[in-house]
Amino acid sequence: MNFLRQIQTIDASNFVHLYQPICQIETGEILGYEALVRNKSLNELSPLDIFKQAEQEGKRAYLDSHLLFQAVNSVSYVCNHTLFLNVFPSTLLEKWFLSWWDEHFITPAPLVIEISESEPVNDWETLKSVINKLRKRGVKIAVDDMGSGYSFFQHWVELNPDYIKLDRYYAAGLAENSLKQRIIKHLTKLFDGYSIIILEGIETEKDLNTAKQLGISYAQGYLLGRPSPWKCLSVQNW
Repeated sequence: MNFLRQIQTIDASNFVHLYQPICQIETGEILGYEALVRNKSLNELSPLDIFKQAEQEGKRAYLDSHLLFQAVNSVSYVCNHTLFLNVFPSTLLEKWFLSWWDEHFITPAPLVIEISESEPVNDWETLKSVINKLRKRGVKIAVDDMGSGYSFFQHWVELNPDYIKLDRYYAAGLAENSLKQRIIKHLTKLFDGYSIIILEGIETEKDLNTAKQLGISYAQGYLLGRPSPWKCLSVQNW
């Protein structure tokens, strides 16, 4: 593996992680923090732009892995909260990934790997095998942005995730949208006993209260806490 040679061509100093809390709606208790990558030197580039450029150069998996390590390595291990980390399915499918993981995460903090639904999976059997091996290493699994990608339920059925993160689309205007409410209520019943739902994109008290009434226990969004550097994390009062 030419991992070091590949990663040396990426200017890692351009990237920084912000951490956004995931909260229990009823109590406000923090379940964990999602690590969100930002480009601090080229503000016009979004994370999607950054990864698209790396993909064009054939380096996306290397960048993805490097940022995974950086996100964990940047936080203090005195924190007992779980870290939620985004990883492309194709990165997990790299032949070197598990050996790389064992080299860099000997005694990591509690981790949840968020697998994006926005990228199609071409080899489910191998992906499931990698995920099962990560689970044996103490890692939990989440399906990210569920409802926005290539298949609504296949990721859930195939991967049996610990967490389902519903796309922010379902939170926006939830209090006034009866169809979204019906969908959320159905999903809470469907996933009950299998996966914990986290509703992303909560920005108003009305939408938060509606989510709670519909059976959502965990949420993430600006109302609950904005992405912040690890050293100055604070959860807004709500």
